[in-house]
Amino acid sequence: MAVLLTIGVGAVAVLHAMWGMGSHWPEASEEALARSVVGDGRRRMPPAWQCFLVALALAAMALWPWYVLGRIHEPVVLAGTYAIAGIFMARGIAGFSARWKAHFTIEPFATRNRKYYSPYCLLLGVGYIALVAGELDR
Repeated sequence: MAVLLTIGVGAVAVLHAMWGMGSHWPEASEEALARSVVGDGRRRMPPAWQCFLVALALAAMALWPWYVLGRIHEPVVLAGTYAIAGIFMARGIAGFSARWKAHFTIEPFATRNRKYYSPYCLLLGVGYIALVAGELDR
């Protein structure tokens, strides 16, 4: 589970770092990228420092499972893992809410969020819960 979470969250961290460096991948332009991954009507991506901040947070979350191994019975480790799971679950659930859908209406973000982004966040949240469950069994 640690490997899967590191790859799954690490890939998203790398994407955010790439965007912070000015990459438009996987889109052809900054405007197309903003429409694909932000979805609130802006034509430009958030500032580089915001992309790097998200990338740093995601990188820490991607490495967290390796810290958890063998330490799950420590209260801080257990609480940290549940916090990370909660962050991903909250993002995943929020993406299906009426308020979210009313705010993030720009395509293709709206469709991609419903089909990919929110379900992926829910999956990652469940993955961190599974990590806890697997470690508690030891």
